[in-house]
Amino acid sequence: MRLAGFVAAAVVSLAGCTRSEIPGRYNEVEIVGNDYAFTAPASVPAGRTTFRFTNNGKVRHELNISRLKPGVSIDQLLTAVRADQTVQPLIEGPVGVLFAQPGETSQSSLSVDLAKGQKYAVICIFRDSAGAKRHYDLGMHSVIDVGAAQAVAPMPQLPTDTIIATDYAFQYPREVAPGRHTFVLRNEGKQRHELDFVLLKKGVTLKHLQEAEKSGGNVDSLFEGSFGLLHGRPGQEILGNLVIDMLPDREYVIACFFKDNDKSPEHYMLGMFGSIRTLDASHYDSTYERQQAQIQKAMGR
Repeated sequence: MRLAGFVAAAVVSLAGCTRSEIPGRYNEVEIVGNDYAFTAPASVPAGRTTFRFTNNGKVRHELNISRLKPGVSIDQLLTAVRADQTVQPLIEGPVGVLFAQPGETSQSSLSVDLAKGQKYAVICIFRDSAGAKRHYDLGMHSVIDVGAAQAVAPMPQLPTDTIIATDYAFQYPREVAPGRHTFVLRNEGKQRHELDFVLLKKGVTLKHLQEAEKSGGNVDSLFEGSFGLLHGRPGQEILGNLVIDMLPDREYVIACFFKDNDKSPEHYMLGMFGSIRTLDASHYDSTYERQQAQIQKAMGR
């Protein structure tokens, strides 16, 4: 399988691989996917919000969130998606995408600032086979309204890393401390780009991945899990951030699989890929404990 198949192939369990959730006083919303519908709140309070995704279905699903422009309905958005038309005139910007296998919860989350009066579209564009209907055509779509803010204690600032997309490369940190990170994507190119984030199996490197693809080897076997993606067109604000608990002494692959047109190569084939390594466990423990101490202090404990 080509490297471009790594997103679908890597959406596998990471159970036992991450630290327990850091407690918080910000808004946290869990959206549940079923076959074929979302269980999602009709409204959520304004403010900094973290979305997580749990798949209670028997097939894999995704949580794809975008902020609708005022007056735009979910039906208008789906009509454009079905016709393979650009949705840019219909949305203020994308938030991001999370993946989950059946019976599992996404191993990352999407963080976004919500303001009263906004509406967010939630859809799943997966399908169970090449000839099957897309999940949104089976009823897997929803809209979330943003209501008035609620009083909550502020969360401490955790590490934030900005990844810049250009035509055709990423500018990004090659090495980060383990622990919880918020990844921000900026598209400074002239083309639409995405940031796919995948964890390699322990001991596997980007070089091993490239060698396996070149030789026609089993690329799928080198991935441990997929964390989701961020995407956006040039000049379009990407509203969400991808929040990941980075494991110690591991390598994470980033890539863009968009194409400029039907005859163009995928962007990763033009050099739009890379990897981020995390430091060893001693850095992980100290970073995680420091984050926990900050959070406990912010919560008045």
